[in-house]
Formats: sequence, structure tokens, C-alpha cells
Amino acid sequence: MNFSAFHEYLNGPAPVLFFRLDGQGRVLSMNNYACQICGDLTAGTPFQDILIDFQEVFDFQKIAHSRAKEILLSLQTVSGHPKSYLFVFKRLGNLVLAFGRPDIQELEMLRTEMVALNQELGNLTRDLHKKNAELQHALDHVKTLQGVIPICMHCHKIRNEKQVWDKLEEYLIEKADVDLSHSICPECMEKLYPEDGDDEC
Repeated sequence: MNFSAFHEYLNGPAPVLFFRLDGQGRVLSMNNYACQICGDLTAGTPFQDILIDFQEVFDFQKIAHSRAKEILLSLQTVSGHPKSYLFVFKRLGNLVLAFGRPDIQELEMLRTEMVALNQELGNLTRDLHKKNAELQHALDHVKTLQGVIPICMHCHKIRNEKQVWDKLEEYLIEKADVDLSHSICPECMEKLYPEDGDDEC
């Protein structure tokens, strides 16, 4: 891979972090992906300033002179959520090149969490549709009486919207979706059947 292709790869869509550091571990430049993740750092920013939990123990000189092996580092990100990357540091003259790739385990954990969230969202959506259907079913069966109802002051028949006088019971059964059972109140019992009241005494 020539330098032009390498530069294009580093600034392409691949999730590869690239930092060009000086001999003291200060950031000289970075690729587009690193800018998206860490923000546009000021030239000269110490690399360890973007690390989480490693500021005190990060020994840049030791890492820069060691054999190339991956080191798991957590970075501060512009989103405010830390992300873990596996880094390799390669010395090139007076410069140190730092390459970071996403931590596969963290990506797998995020993928698992995403699948679980999608399943939960699907369950909630199904529950919501079910509750909406139940609510619609209930609304379809609700009948209410509203407004002024014309009623005869003598026989208590009610005039319906067709201008027909219905018995109170028929009107309630049709409009209020109720069942009525007939009985007799004590006052009417005494008034209409006084002899039954005398028998009880």
C-alpha cells in the first residue's frame, strides 16, 4: 500500500483512529475518524489527556519503545460516553504513530444491548397496540346520555330524535346500553297495594 492509499484508508469510512504524535506523546495531527470521536484537538495536546483512568499510569516512553502489541485504552469522546479502543504504537524516527481500532468485546456488548432494547421496544409496541385495540373496543361500546332530554311530566315518556315518545325504560335500554329489572318502591306499594301492607302487621 503506497502512502496515498494509506492516507485515503486512514481518512475513509473505516473506524480506525490515527494519531501522529511527537517524541513526547503530544498530538501533532489526527485522522477524520479520530476528530469525530475525540473532537478536534489542539496541536500539542498530550495524548494521555484524552485517556480515561490512564492519565497517572500511562507511560508513553515505555509504550513507544516496546514491541508492537495492542493495548486497551478508554478515550473521552465528544458524545460524553467513553469508548474503548485497542491501540498499537509504532515509532517512526522522531514520531510515534498510534492506531486504534474498536474493542470487539465492547462492540459485541453494545450489539447485545441494542438487540435487547429492540426486543423490548417491540414488546412495548405490541402491548401499546393491544391496549389501543382494547380501548377502541371499549369506546365503541360506550353509550352516553348528553344534553337536554325532553320528558313528559305526567307519564314520564321521553321524546326521541325521531319525535316519537318512548317509554322511559325503552329509551334507557336503547341509549344507555343498560338492562332494567322491574320492582316497586315502598311508597308505590303502600299507595297501590295497601292491603298487602296491612297483612304484614
